This record gives sequence, C-alpha cells and structure tokens, in this order.
Amino acid sequence: MDIGVPYKELATLDLSDLAAELLGLSDADWDARPIRRASLAGSESHCAADSIVLRHEWVPSYSRRGFKTLQESLLDWAQRNGRDGAPMLPVMEERNSETSIFTFPDWFRWQARVLPIVSAVLQPIARPAGVLTRALFVRLPPGAVIKPHRDGQALASRAHRIHVAISDCPSCFYTIGDERFAMTPGIAYDFNNRWTHAVHNEGDTPRINLMLEYLPDPAWVFPLPLILSDPRAQPVAA
Repeated sequence: MDIGVPYKELATLDLSDLAAELLGLSDADWDARPIRRASLAGSESHCAADSIVLRHEWVPSYSRRGFKTLQESLLDWAQRNGRDGAPMLPVMEERNSETSIFTFPDWFRWQARVLPIVSAVLQPIARPAGVLTRALFVRLPPGAVIKPHRDGQALASRAHRIHVAISDCPSCFYTIGDERFAMTPGIAYDFNNRWTHAVHNEGDTPRINLMLEYLPDPAWVFPLPLILSDPRAQPVAA
C-alpha cells in the first residue's frame, strides 16, 4: 500500500525472548518447509531470504507453471526438488473478495507468540472486516541482497505491508525511494511496498523480521478469519 511516506511506526514491543528463540533455530529448521520459495515469492529477489510461513495469500497467477491450486504447485515443486511435499501443504483455506488465504502447519507452533504481536501492531489500523493475509518469519542471511523492486501483486495497492523487526541487525539497510535506514528491534513498520525498495544485509548476523500483511477492507470474507487478537485479553465467561 502506498502510505505516502517510506514507512510509519505502528508499535514498539519487547521481542527479546522471541528473538532468542528464532536465532536459536538451525538452518534445517528454516528450510523445513520452503513454502515461500516454492510457490509464494513474487520474484527471484525475495528468494534470497529464508522463511517460516504461517499464513499467506495465493491466487493462480502466482504459479509460473500454470497450476490452478496452491497444493498442486507445492507438490510439483517438491517432486522436482526431491522433497516430501506433504509437510508443506496448508491446513486451512479462507476466501475473501480479493484472494484465498492459507494457514500452514507452523501456525500452530508459533500462534501463541504471534497473536499478541498481531493484536498490538494492527491496533492503529484495524478495521471491522480486516483480514490478516500474511504472517511469516523472514530471515535474511549476512551478505544477502534483495534487489530494488516494487511489489506488483494484486493486493500490493490495498494491503498494509508490515515488518516487525525482531533481531538486532544494525548493518542491514533498507532503501525505500531515496531513504536508507536500519530497522530497530521491536518496532513494527508499516512499509511502503509500492515505492521501489531494496534490502542489503551488510552485517555478519542474520536479520529476522515478522512480516505481516493486512487487508483492511475486503468486500466479503468466508469463513470468518482466524482470531487475530491476543486470546489472553478476551473476557472469560462466568
């Protein structure tokens, strides 16, 4: 979404425990379900990063090989790369007026960590019918580069792209338009992905973000989306 400026800060959180947990994961953990690389990355630029995908939208136009379903796309990639595709398959599908949203197995491992973050981050921009279309951890290794590009998928003009900085990586630099900056751990940035942007991790530690995408105004949603607020904040029935 073009928010008129390179970015806006939405919230500041203490994510030190989550950072330690994610930095403790092995390369094999990050590569266990390469769902984004297999079928979701919109360009080769995004393939420079590793990811753990919790939720993500998908439409047939994402498939470079002409598949009509995400499941077919993932299984085809797995077969061509000598991988077991079953662990990569989604466990739930939601639909709205713009796209289909899939929830993946890693949601159940990380939801207790992610839901409080989502609740806090979306508070300034939440709308009654809004839908979280993406939630994934993204790791950019030292030296990796995401080349200059502008996101062109259908939702890019209508959904908020949010990066929640988790790891402390002061030498990972973002360029949006003419502005170059490093993200501060714990801050959630509403990120202008409609302007040309790029990332270069010039440091010696990985950059880890929680990437969210939020569609505030779908015309309809079915079935009702996953609860996005922190369940600990919900009233308990007597």
